[in-house]
Amino acid sequence: MIDLTGGQPDLTPEWVLWMMQAIRRRGLEGRVFLWSDDNLSTDLFWRVLSEEQVREVSSFRGYGRVACFKGFDEESFTFNTSAASELYSQQFSLFDRMRRTGVDLYAYATLTAPTMTNIAERVRQFVDRLQTLHPNLPLRTVPLNIYPFGVVKERISSVRRFAALGNVPFDAQTKAVAVWQDELAKRFSSQQRTVPITDVTIT
Repeated sequence: MIDLTGGQPDLTPEWVLWMMQAIRRRGLEGRVFLWSDDNLSTDLFWRVLSEEQVREVSSFRGYGRVACFKGFDEESFTFNTSAASELYSQQFSLFDRMRRTGVDLYAYATLTAPTMTNIAERVRQFVDRLQTLHPNLPLRTVPLNIYPFGVVKERISSVRRFAALGNVPFDAQTKAVAVWQDELAKRFSSQQRTVPITDVTIT
């Protein structure tokens, strides 16, 4: 397995394509699994690659891609990224555009937030929005569990806006994950929830 990570690998959109071409030249397509991350921050993949190159990426045997939603609403997104709140919605359009290429696509969700206010309703709305892209998408989405240790703990203590919140972001995350699990139980049967994530269809 080869993992192309970042940051955002698509800042050099050809990187994934070049790796695929190198694997093909060595006769290893389908034998070496290629995986890449996507933080849903740029459309360079489509602006730089040709339609033919996009098809080459999407048709490669043994490629998976995971995209990370950096929050469950505008407030949590801005807290987690320090980016403008309007970029929260861009994540969904970028994810859907990639989904439509036919790439074997998965999702992460970062559920830390600066407040506990209305967490249940906000997470429900996030799951609703995922399902506007595809009804099964929540079953291909993994909530990340962010722990305050090591580098993360040092970063939090060194940034005033994090330090002032104490354990609130992680308490919010715990509540959000519990709501997430409840929502999946309400929206999908037990049989659907036991399907391996690789077998869940979102195309």
